[in-house]
Amino acid sequence: MRKMKSLPLLALSLLLLVGSISPAYAYSPAIQPFPIGVFWPPAPVDTTNARYQEIKDMNANLIVGGNGVNVASINDVALTLAANNGLKMLVDEYKLAWRDQEVSQTTNGFGLNVSNTAALGQTFTTPSGTDWALNTVQMYIDKNNWPSGVTLTLKVYNSPAKTTLISSDSITGPVSTYYPQFIVAKALQSNTSYYMELTSNSPTSVGWVVTSSADAYGGGQAYVNGAAQNMDFWFKLLFSQRAYNDGGRPADADLDAIAAHYNANPALQGYHVYDEPSALQMTRVQDTIRRLKTGDPNHMSFVNLLPTYASLSQLGVNQFTGEFVSASQSLGQTFKTKPGQTSINTVQWWIDRGTWGSGESLTLKLWNSAAKTSLIASQTLSSTPANNWPLFTLNASVQPNTTYYMELTHNGGGDNSIGWVVRSNNGSKWINDGTGYVNGSAIASDFWFTLNQNIQGGTYEDYVYRWASKDPDVLIFDHYPFLTNGGMTTDYYTNLEIIRRQALAANIDFWPYIQSVGFNNTNRAPSQSDLRYQIYTSLAYGAKGYIYFTYWTPASSGGESFSQGLILPNGTKNTSYTWASAINAEVLQLGPVLMSLTSQAVYHTGSALPASTTALPGTFFWKPDDASAPLIISYFTDGSGRKYVMVVNRDIGSARTVSFTLSPKPASVKEISKSNGTEINTNYNAATGAISATFAAGEGKLFALPVGY
Repeated sequence: MRKMKSLPLLALSLLLLVGSISPAYAYSPAIQPFPIGVFWPPAPVDTTNARYQEIKDMNANLIVGGNGVNVASINDVALTLAANNGLKMLVDEYKLAWRDQEVSQTTNGFGLNVSNTAALGQTFTTPSGTDWALNTVQMYIDKNNWPSGVTLTLKVYNSPAKTTLISSDSITGPVSTYYPQFIVAKALQSNTSYYMELTSNSPTSVGWVVTSSADAYGGGQAYVNGAAQNMDFWFKLLFSQRAYNDGGRPADADLDAIAAHYNANPALQGYHVYDEPSALQMTRVQDTIRRLKTGDPNHMSFVNLLPTYASLSQLGVNQFTGEFVSASQSLGQTFKTKPGQTSINTVQWWIDRGTWGSGESLTLKLWNSAAKTSLIASQTLSSTPANNWPLFTLNASVQPNTTYYMELTHNGGGDNSIGWVVRSNNGSKWINDGTGYVNGSAIASDFWFTLNQNIQGGTYEDYVYRWASKDPDVLIFDHYPFLTNGGMTTDYYTNLEIIRRQALAANIDFWPYIQSVGFNNTNRAPSQSDLRYQIYTSLAYGAKGYIYFTYWTPASSGGESFSQGLILPNGTKNTSYTWASAINAEVLQLGPVLMSLTSQAVYHTGSALPASTTALPGTFFWKPDDASAPLIISYFTDGSGRKYVMVVNRDIGSARTVSFTLSPKPASVKEISKSNGTEINTNYNAATGAISATFAAGEGKLFALPVGY
């Protein structure tokens, strides 16, 4: 979430493709008047009505589950509290993120005693796969022979030689169960042998500690004081693994049970499905969402994307292979059009231009199916393209929700071979509703392609496109820009530009995470103007909601440290809580208008423009008199074509008063009130076209032009 790597902005020409597409409420139920969420809510022990009233009092209306609020018993309590306070909730469910596997030996028939002179041990083998963690160890111990005050300790070692202690946990008698559970909570190597040992702090014998009467477990054996025995202890080891590891995803039965449990809850907004998937996981995450929607079609799924500073390996866009196309080897791909899609204007493939020689041509044909009974459109490229992502122009009419087939062929000229033509690795799928073909035979992978886009493969924009093309309910991303050195990430606006562009192209809304906590000695706790700046710059780019990261300050763990969230670790309100409450109150008043608008253009002014941004054209109708003033000037329209402009002071450190001249001169200019949401008068002079306004550091204001202007 916080790895730093800047990537360049790509393909400004895509703006021509997305133009005036109007985003829709894809997510349901709609959150009125404007979605404002918090992530890292109060922990289970703090899941109380008073704490949820605090969230409401901050003028938020949405809770993204987490911080241990991730199982049905506590989620049900949280949802009730949310409903009591007019809040909606995206539930975080353990089985959406994790899968469990038990390794056990439950044959019994004998037993041994443990004391401070008799240590009992057992070797075991971890599951195959990747990234398994051992959560708990359960043993079978006679509770009636476990005296009060006697402590048993379970330690996990790398081997019976005990050269490395991995974890330990202790339980003091008396106990109420024959099956005490020791907490391990450590990641272990997969398919590897480890050793666990039970010891006592007392000479009094405790037991029986139940064993088999013979060797019953093939993955290990029992030990007494370090000596191997021809038997095994009774044990149950619970391992957990990320649900999307090893090519997997949550089980259908688990997803069906989750949907069945929550779908009728009035406070449910949807499901917190996954955080920061790589491109290699996206088809499986989409499968998860589709399965959830079979049981609950009326609530949204929430998936947060990585930021621009993630590495290419994290994004997963640098893992691929390829094929060669020649006169004797055609390449193809089936795919399905999206709901409402009626045209395919352009198609890109990823082809190594360095192998495209003189006299070689490639033709892309669009067919009704892989049977190729009806040719719909085609184009031939007869010269080497300018880059590795050539654009085929088809201008084809298509039907929505329909499967088509496109085929790439070679004319036989030159050396009769062009490639690589990039595809996914064998067994790795990039799309769910189609597959790649070589010479008319399906393969277990997909060729890289885009529809109605002009981007570069293997980039951050490619990553965002791949997810946006899968019809998410909303496009969500995190980018935390405020650094401890007092500056900002250099690619903050690059991220916003790409997200805005892909959200418009996919006709979906986007929400950013808002940095409201300091962490890892790299990112500072934001100031009041920092918060205001990130919220209003996001709104200027067309955001239709936002979420604070974090609400409660997380405890430091796993090498990460946090400070100064909206709620401090001791449960008291930080000063930033008050700042956020005031900004949220403003946005809720602007919300009904903001939700009705479609972003048309975002421009910047100032002596030094941020990377990837576009300078305000000299012909634009709204211009600052001082072109050096650091501003964002965003242009929106509503459903009837009425024009709106949002101006943001891009100066985090200082307030400023700015004068503007409008040409042609409208009859009036109104501001959308942050107090009541109505249109209020400004100091606009219709005779001169002049208007001025004062902006706090990082503040934005929304202005409305007359109907017909």
